[in-house]
Amino acid sequence: MVSEEKGTVKLNLFEVQVSRVATLKVKDVDRKILRLLQEDSRRPFRKIATDLNISEPTLYNRVKKLQEEMVIEGFTTIINPEAVGLKGLAFIMLTVEPSKEEEIINRLSIFPEIMELHLLFGDKNILIKVRDRDIESINEFITKKIKSIEGLLKVECYLSLKTKKESHIIPI
Repeated sequence: MVSEEKGTVKLNLFEVQVSRVATLKVKDVDRKILRLLQEDSRRPFRKIATDLNISEPTLYNRVKKLQEEMVIEGFTTIINPEAVGLKGLAFIMLTVEPSKEEEIINRLSIFPEIMELHLLFGDKNILIKVRDRDIESINEFITKKIKSIEGLLKVECYLSLKTKKESHIIPI
């Protein structure tokens, strides 16, 4: 199922980028399995197998293979952040010294407040998504934790007023 080279994709196959090295070709049935699991990962395999008109052992083997090949990275519970007291949301753009980028990424990766960390092309090098109790907590996080990191040239914070859409579903 793993191909080291890119080529023409057959109609019944779907490519999923897994890493810079390998691209997986995911069959249509796998794509259907992934869609159903994204909607509800607690859905019984018996029900998924019935819906897809395949046997339970076939479904189990397909899911196991998708896990082994890191198409499915895990199963988790999605928690409403506001329901657990995390009402503050900010997107922070960082401009860093190029020679310190990797060290800064490693430092940022340890903070539980950082939900996402992205490398960017352009004037800003890094975009982070931060959740915390409120605006004051986000300010404290930036002041005490982010700004203490050596190699930062610029920090820009954009506070989210209201989230209109947030999805964990990958459009496959």
